[in-house]
Amino acid sequence: MAFGLRRDGIALALVCAGAAAAGPARASEGMFSRVYTADLTPAGHVEIEQVVRERAGRVFGHYDATDLRTEVEYGVTDNFQAALYVNANRMHATRTSDDDDDHADTGFTRHNVTLESISTEFVYRALSPYKSRHGWGLALYLEPEYAFHDLHNGLRYAPGTFSLEGRAIVQKNFAQDRVIVAYNLVLEAESIRFAGRPDTNSELDWNNELGVTYRVAPRVFVGGEFRNHNEYGNFTHHEHSVYWAGPVVHYADQHLWATLGLLRQFAGDPGHDEDGNDIGNRLFLRSHERNELTFKLGIPL
Repeated sequence: MAFGLRRDGIALALVCAGAAAAGPARASEGMFSRVYTADLTPAGHVEIEQVVRERAGRVFGHYDATDLRTEVEYGVTDNFQAALYVNANRMHATRTSDDDDDHADTGFTRHNVTLESISTEFVYRALSPYKSRHGWGLALYLEPEYAFHDLHNGLRYAPGTFSLEGRAIVQKNFAQDRVIVAYNLVLEAESIRFAGRPDTNSELDWNNELGVTYRVAPRVFVGGEFRNHNEYGNFTHHEHSVYWAGPVVHYADQHLWATLGLLRQFAGDPGHDEDGNDIGNRLFLRSHERNELTFKLGIPL
């Protein structure tokens, strides 16, 4: 398919949706596909969240992958949330490109399902947009992650590969909470060593993520998202910058919430190879995809 959304990815999303069950707690709604808000799980409550993300479109060959992220959240207090994630990946790649693969020049082929990583999450909310006088929200997010396989090429990591992601989450509600604007400043430090290789690489990812959504019906929000990803090798050398944008739809009631969002890459640098030849048509498609479709489901228990 042009977008690369395979039937097995759709089936996984439907299976997750079919697992929904009623629950008494108000969900900490994930209103966007990537952007986090300052909405947390209430104290003493548990929420299960499932993310199914389909990524497709590289500059060479065929590439599509499905990310599966299962999360259990617990509200320690009304302003502090802890969570555990299990991340898996299904990949179909045929003679496609990647910056970190030994066969990047000729293309790598890989068809597998892997356990990608295990991570924990801690979120502290300093200000609630639903309680503050002017609708401002502020939260700080920390996610340590231990990784087993690479997200983009499926290669196995050596023991000791880990990352630490931090987010500053700013939210502003307008028009009696009918309009929600959220911005995330994301910093992620990674220490990476691929299995069978002697060298360890350090990377810094710096992302800007922005979401705007409007309540068009009592249970439905419609809006848009913007994401900018920047990667620095050894924390100093700029390797690439990528930009995506697209629509998002969110539904919520007392039993569950669901979000569907599409992000499409519209700019990227560098869009050329080492010899200066244009390979991306002003996009970065060597190790990041053109399209990303995300389905998220949250079930309060």
